[in-house]
Amino acid sequence: MGKKMKILSRLPEYPAKELPPPEAKFRDVLFWNPQRLLLFSRATGDYREFETLYRPPGGRWVVRRRIRRGGRRSYSWFEVSEEEARAWLERCGYGQAATRRCVFCGGTDGLEVPYLDNVCVSCMGKTPAGPQA
Repeated sequence: MGKKMKILSRLPEYPAKELPPPEAKFRDVLFWNPQRLLLFSRATGDYREFETLYRPPGGRWVVRRRIRRGGRRSYSWFEVSEEEARAWLERCGYGQAATRRCVFCGGTDGLEVPYLDNVCVSCMGKTPAGPQA
């Protein structure tokens, strides 16, 4: 999504005046980077920019981007093509059946934490520099 996009809205909420209610919503999937001690977005690869993909009726795809910089948040909504939406879904792992492992214990159980890709439930509370930091 490197090309210039037409901004539909800069509000934090879904732009209901410009778009009909969405048929589907896909949240960004986060992953814990133990070297940087930060949560990163699978959609953007950044720890400051996060996205949510929406599918309004009529085959359109809309992305909501939230940017955190210097303690401030900004939002933008823009439309993307079907190919860009498909690439976004692939980056975030929707539809993949790959085996995931916890970055702390290496286990494959307990990875049902919503939208957090690589930390298990049992490691969430006991890791000193874990995701709660």
